[in-house]
Amino acid sequence: MPIRSGRTIERARRALGDHAADSPAWSDFGASVIAVLAELVPFDAAVVSMIDPATGLLTNIVRSGIDDSQDELFMHIELTHPDPITLTTLAGEPLGVGILADHVAGDPYSSPRVRDLLAPHFGLEHEMRGVVRSGGRIVAACGLYRSAGRPGFTADEAIALSALEDAIANGVRRAHGQTGSEHESDTAVGADDRGAHPGPAVMILDADGRVLESTRAAEARAQLMSSAGDGVPHAVRMVAAAGRAQAAGHPVSPVAHVRGVDGRWFVVSAAPLGSDAGQVRTVVTIEPAETGRTLDLDLDLYGVTAREREVVREVVAGASSVAIAGSLGISAHTVQDHLKSVFAKVGVTSRRELVATLTGNRVFSGADRRAV
Repeated sequence: MPIRSGRTIERARRALGDHAADSPAWSDFGASVIAVLAELVPFDAAVVSMIDPATGLLTNIVRSGIDDSQDELFMHIELTHPDPITLTTLAGEPLGVGILADHVAGDPYSSPRVRDLLAPHFGLEHEMRGVVRSGGRIVAACGLYRSAGRPGFTADEAIALSALEDAIANGVRRAHGQTGSEHESDTAVGADDRGAHPGPAVMILDADGRVLESTRAAEARAQLMSSAGDGVPHAVRMVAAAGRAQAAGHPVSPVAHVRGVDGRWFVVSAAPLGSDAGQVRTVVTIEPAETGRTLDLDLDLYGVTAREREVVREVVAGASSVAIAGSLGISAHTVQDHLKSVFAKVGVTSRRELVATLTGNRVFSGADRRAV
């Protein structure tokens, strides 16, 4: 492929910006990312995923040219095998992009992901991965793949993928920000919020990610975590796989933070139950996340500065500009300046929108204020 011109890359960035401006659900924006990348970097298969910025686990996947039939194998390899282009490693690189062939001395089959997964099941041999960072954390990742016999990925293509990082990050922020509004569902949200399904939200999964047993509360919350509203959310299966990996001695955290379509954050965690007649079982719980923790996740996501963060916490707690000024020792005018900056970063125009976006339309109490 010829070197991509700055004009071509800028056109791709604008296309992603247009899609992000529509505030689509992640599944829609992820599909748009793949479509834009296809015009910029040829590939045979692609995967884009939201990432839990706190634990690094993949939580919501969109794909093209590759199906989900081998997801359990993919998750096992991702969690348990050393890799030269892990997402954590890429996060520390200026470009945030890695080409597998550059790290395996020309032998892609030395990578378990190629040898055991991509080549035998999908006929893919070449891989390029990129991370999407926001607020100093990984919030999404892209994987592009080419079939055996095709040319590998190039440094020029890595630069092109890296150039789209900010545009993709903006779409991730938009996808988070639109939850709780366009995607509210009376059936899904109401069933969980009215207490129609009280008790713990627990699922038991087998080694293949199939649900063996589930409480009604878990089913209701799983529906809130899936834009499609069906099947087992990828985050649940990923956390269950992490639970099995941790039990086998691998240093992974079987926890993921997932924002539901109603705007609330949930904490998904897993632990092994032991075997039943040789069957490996994992218990997964889905619980509302603590207010302080999720607010920090959102503020990191939007790149809010330390001073802006202090102002936002006061706003979320219900304080007026005058009260905030007195508490922080700044003028009310400075408070407004900070809020204007935060509004622009979050993509809102009022305090009410800001609080709704950051809290999933929850009303905070005094105890919540102290927590954040």
